[in-house]
Amino acid sequence: MTYKTILAITELDVSTETVGKAVTVARAFEAHLTVLPIGEVPQLPFYGSGGHGYIEIWAKEFDQRKIELTSLASRIEAQLAREGISFDVRPSLSSTARQDNLVARHAIYCDLAVVLRSVEQELNSVEKNAIDGALFDSGRPVLYVPNSFKADRIGTKVAIAWNSRREAARAVSESLPFLKSAEEITLLLVDPVVGDNDHGEDPGSDIATVLARHGLGISVQSVASADRPVSEALLDSVRELGADLLVMGAYGHSRLRENILGGTTREMLEQTVIPLLLSR
Repeated sequence: MTYKTILAITELDVSTETVGKAVTVARAFEAHLTVLPIGEVPQLPFYGSGGHGYIEIWAKEFDQRKIELTSLASRIEAQLAREGISFDVRPSLSSTARQDNLVARHAIYCDLAVVLRSVEQELNSVEKNAIDGALFDSGRPVLYVPNSFKADRIGTKVAIAWNSRREAARAVSESLPFLKSAEEITLLLVDPVVGDNDHGEDPGSDIATVLARHGLGISVQSVASADRPVSEALLDSVRELGADLLVMGAYGHSRLRENILGGTTREMLEQTVIPLLLSR
């Protein structure tokens, strides 16, 4: 298994450097790169007093957004042409409510969806919907790359957040192309529980054996949360390891519950400084 078609999703305010991160991944796997820049359709005006004037303003904003998106697509095409890789660019305008469907429709036809962050603040609507559409509706893994990540390569030192659950098992399988080229791989188990219904009699050893059959050397590390949230314990461990990729299962609870209460996935997305390989 490897990645031969990679979809990179971004918004209008994307830099050449950010697109370059997707190029790095595509080149590492000799893959075709599809870039999906998404521009948000301006919200429709309130049809009240002076409604006709509001519609004219909306139409002008819509046309301006189209111009900006077309210009961005041209810049990305020129950049990728210089990189000498196989690529295509698919600029798309979409309302906020339809962005997850747009991403899912494209992500179905890729091996790996890459969400490129352009800012340091909390996730914007395009980023949230890109992650949502790819994870819940396409069946593809997501590589989430924070804006602050600057390394030339992703996956030299890989950490795996292992909790003996379906989402984590799928994430491990779908990260094998990264794992096979990694120099170090560490399984991180936060507060592992010994027992057949949890992490087994020797926590981490079963999945380490599975990966060893792929010719991979694995070290296992138990992490005591010490009253910290799981996300904080993982991020602290990743920092200590010097890892540049964390593989983890995403959204173990329902989408509604995660949106209302938050959860480890949401906290990781908001706080991580290294890429996350997510699957569910």
